[in-house]
Amino acid sequence: MKALSIWQPHASLLMSGLHKPYETRSWKPWANLIGQRIWIHAGKATDDLEEMMEYLCARADGGPFDPAWEAYREALKQMGFGHLKEMPRGCLLGTAVLAGFLPTEKLAEPGYFGNFGPGRFAWHFVEHDPLASPIPFTGKQGFFEVPSNIVESIQPA
Repeated sequence: MKALSIWQPHASLLMSGLHKPYETRSWKPWANLIGQRIWIHAGKATDDLEEMMEYLCARADGGPFDPAWEAYREALKQMGFGHLKEMPRGCLLGTAVLAGFLPTEKLAEPGYFGNFGPGRFAWHFVEHDPLASPIPFTGKQGFFEVPSNIVESIQPA
């Protein structure tokens, strides 16, 4: 089964099924994956988490209010993450169905969670099926394959 690696906090927000219906990319998904169930992998990269930490530290010191970062903070709090270091990285989080995609310019209300700038694509994910416990796994850029023995070893939650 194919997988897609996504940086945190975006991977967990997507897998929640509530906070992030779209993953944004600069490229269109493969046509044969539309309608297919795909693994969502939380990448090891910390760039977005570090940027969020900088904002939160600045706010603690009386820095400016940013509605986008506040939306992230509130969503993560609702998901039960007390600290950004608690977010799983370098693991499979679960699966979701890639329902389709559209140019970001066509979204009426894109929301905060992603880069919805011009020339990008919003991939719509539905039918989220998170794992009870993340499975450590090395991700890759673009789509990559998760071996069938890993898929078969997973017990239903």
